[in-house]
Amino acid sequence: MKRLIKTQLKPIFIGLMCLACFKTNAQQSKIRLRFESGKTYIKEIVVKSSAQLQNGQITVSVNSLSTVSKSYKVDAGINGNFNITVVITKITDSISSGKDHFYFDSNKPVDSSSTLASSIAATVGKPYVFQVDSSGMITSVNIDNPILNADTGFNLTGFEPEELSVGKKFPLISDIRSLKGSNVGQKWIFPTLTANGEIMTEFWLLNRSETATTMAFSKTINDQALNTHSTGSYIVDNNTGIITERKIKDFTSGYQTFHNALYFSTRNSTITENCSIVN
Repeated sequence: MKRLIKTQLKPIFIGLMCLACFKTNAQQSKIRLRFESGKTYIKEIVVKSSAQLQNGQITVSVNSLSTVSKSYKVDAGINGNFNITVVITKITDSISSGKDHFYFDSNKPVDSSSTLASSIAATVGKPYVFQVDSSGMITSVNIDNPILNADTGFNLTGFEPEELSVGKKFPLISDIRSLKGSNVGQKWIFPTLTANGEIMTEFWLLNRSETATTMAFSKTINDQALNTHSTGSYIVDNNTGIITERKIKDFTSGYQTFHNALYFSTRNSTITENCSIVN
């Protein structure tokens, strides 16, 4: 179990801070969103992941389940921008591999002898501040998220790093107003530049009502020795541009190192997010 914990330390820490990395903007046009100062939003995230690694006759299975609650406090900034303070308010996390099990609950006393538990606990209650313009673009960062190098064990968790950097769309927001003239069923391609090259994501409009817009997406990511195919959907509030619900399914396959040995890995993961306003 000790080896499992050490292997999972970095990926879980990154995942808890990052959760649900997905490009939410369908268009890059500068469209003003009705983002209100003084509002606080709560996002509830559930990540389920199951992975199997094969090396000859050796098979290793790793399952994980994480729940994370995050708050987003919106305050007025300068030049019409907004300051958004992101805080992880609660975490539960479980990992199992054979007879080895790990469980964490931020509402319970932390086992100080566990490096993994202590690292997860350190992420709870810590504020991270971003400046966002009225189109949802990040213009500057006051307090950065922790930057850690993801090891290959990261790919077992189902988490995907969230790009919270200048020039990126804030992941709470989507520019659905640019789709006003689009028809249900209409598809379009959106390119995203990453460290590993350009990713082409296909979007299509599933449904539109007076209050909400529902879109779906599909994309494939080739990342070194691993390939990930993602599909999902999200619902956006028409009035604010806030993503109120997001569902993602990932399937990843390829080669990776685990406990200093090369394995062929397959992983299925689901990410469910629900966002609501609390005041």
